[in-house]
Amino acid sequence: MSLPLGILDQSPIVAGGTAEEAVAATVALVREAEELGYARYWFAEHHGRAHNYASAAPEVLIAHLSARTQRIRLGSGGVLISHYSALKVAETFRLLEALAPGRVDLGIGGGTGSSDAAERALGAGLGRDGPYAARVREVLGFLEKPGSGAEPHPGVVAAPVIERSPQIWLLGSTQTGARLAGELGLPFAFAHFIKGDAPDVTAAYRTSFRPSVGTDRARVILAVAAFCSPDSASRNDYLTTLAVRRARVRVEDDPLPLSAGEARTYVPSAAERVHYDDTLRLAVAAHPASIRDRLEEIAGRHTADELLVVSVTPDAESRRRSYAELAAAWS
Repeated sequence: MSLPLGILDQSPIVAGGTAEEAVAATVALVREAEELGYARYWFAEHHGRAHNYASAAPEVLIAHLSARTQRIRLGSGGVLISHYSALKVAETFRLLEALAPGRVDLGIGGGTGSSDAAERALGAGLGRDGPYAARVREVLGFLEKPGSGAEPHPGVVAAPVIERSPQIWLLGSTQTGARLAGELGLPFAFAHFIKGDAPDVTAAYRTSFRPSVGTDRARVILAVAAFCSPDSASRNDYLTTLAVRRARVRVEDDPLPLSAGEARTYVPSAAERVHYDDTLRLAVAAHPASIRDRLEEIAGRHTADELLVVSVTPDAESRRRSYAELAAAWS
């Protein structure tokens, strides 16, 4: 098996670090990822997690990095359309496609990516909270060629009018989202790093898939939490800090991230324990000699066409080294 390999980046803020440093690390990593041969680089969208993630606006990062790269595909992992009008999403990504023709992915997500307080601040319920499926169809309609009859609002055309559209993916972690992607004839990105190993979700997508104008066959990207290092202590620190971060974020919303040393001695509360254990179960930390087999085994259970690897590490340098080690192991 030889699957294309990509990166999903949440621009994690590390203990003692700043958001500016996290964004700078992302910018540097995208350029290195292109040189290493990664196929795609997707930026996440998070709100209300300002101490943990700096990735609040994937469209800004796509625009910035499109001018600093040549070949790698850039995308959203994903745009959370509950926060925006369908027309605005379509226009933003048409403009991005005009800036980087043939290199832009519009990944659409149905979650909020935020705390309850941030959700209120983003304006949920102010006319932008219709049914998810209807909102996805509205975005698709705006991205059709003008005059096709697919426009959701007659007489309203998403600008700029260009020949190409971004490549559209539907993101999800449940059978409901998977079936919607299949029914709409869209490629599906499964959030394994959130859900864990649930082949029934990707199976539901393939069963429900109906070919569309843009996609003639079912296509699955698997987004997996993984870390590659020859050093066992580094692998243990990755697993521990990731498990602590995810557990605390789920329970406390936006706690300050802990260093590797602090994470080693951290005792999860009863409420955090289930999330902590869940992370240890789903994340992959492996030696370069075995990482490919581990990831291909997971991909095989889902009949995945591509992999996206998300690595939230104790520091930016260990993340950079992990992606370099993984690229070497993959080749």
